Amino acid sequence: RKGWIYRANRIINWCPHHETALSDLELVHEEVDDALTHVRYPFADDPEDGVTIATARPATILADVAVAVGPGDERWSAAVGREVVVPFVERVVPVIEDERVDPEFGTGALKVTPGHDPLDFEIGRDHGLPELTVIGPDGRMNEEAGELSGLTQDEAEERILAWIRERGLLVEREAYRHTIALCER
Repeated sequence: RKGWIYRANRIINWCPHHETALSDLELVHEEVDDALTHVRYPFADDPEDGVTIATARPATILADVAVAVGPGDERWSAAVGREVVVPFVERVVPVIEDERVDPEFGTGALKVTPGHDPLDFEIGRDHGLPELTVIGPDGRMNEEAGELSGLTQDEAEERILAWIRERGLLVEREAYRHTIALCER
């Protein structure tokens, strides 16, 4: 009654193997070789043009609810206020501006997935975006992933990339080294 306790969605560290929450102290950070995938999200009103994002996690494309660009970024200023179509799920989402977008990363356009990334979660909250989650507690794609439900993230990524290639939306894949957090157990 005093407002000290409340219930709300939050982004936490989660171990799908142990199916438990982890504190920051229970994480080990390791560098991994990966791929950075550049994908064109077509404009809803002009499918031949669009915004190109870069992601290391194509399986989370299914939960995208917006594309964000930095305020005043000349590359994408004409896209702000328009809508793009999220590949595979073909959901129409807005292109928004947010100062937290890193213009130096990838293409300077960020796919916003509030249910799967802490920065995206903050952006989503500030812009009133839905919080879709397509990866379940066991690390597999959940019911929200539709026909990909039950697949591993790698299996889902393969299918999503095949769909994107077939439609000419794959711009490029490049080698990418980055740090990921793993369960210390």
